[in-house]
Amino acid sequence: MENYFSAQQLGTFAGIAIATNIIVQFTKSIFKRRCKDYVIRIYTFVVTFILSFIFIPHQNTPKDIVLLIINSILICMASFGNYEIFKDTYRSTKNKN
Repeated sequence: MENYFSAQQLGTFAGIAIATNIIVQFTKSIFKRRCKDYVIRIYTFVVTFILSFIFIPHQNTPKDIVLLIINSILICMASFGNYEIFKDTYRSTKNKN
């Protein structure tokens, strides 16, 4: 395995969701100290949109931009869901011990 993450993998729904999770988890402490939770959600959407804009092939037409926004919302929601699953799993295993 030469590459851990390729541009082709980042161009998929799962690739962008994973990349969004990684980026946001390592950088959200910067915003968490100063801002409320809704700012983290907006920040997550912005990260998702930027990654989608860079790695998903598209033309710069209004239709494609709207599709990128819709896809970014879906990926953002999936990223929130992934975080909640991991957090709840960790919390439930911690409470059992």
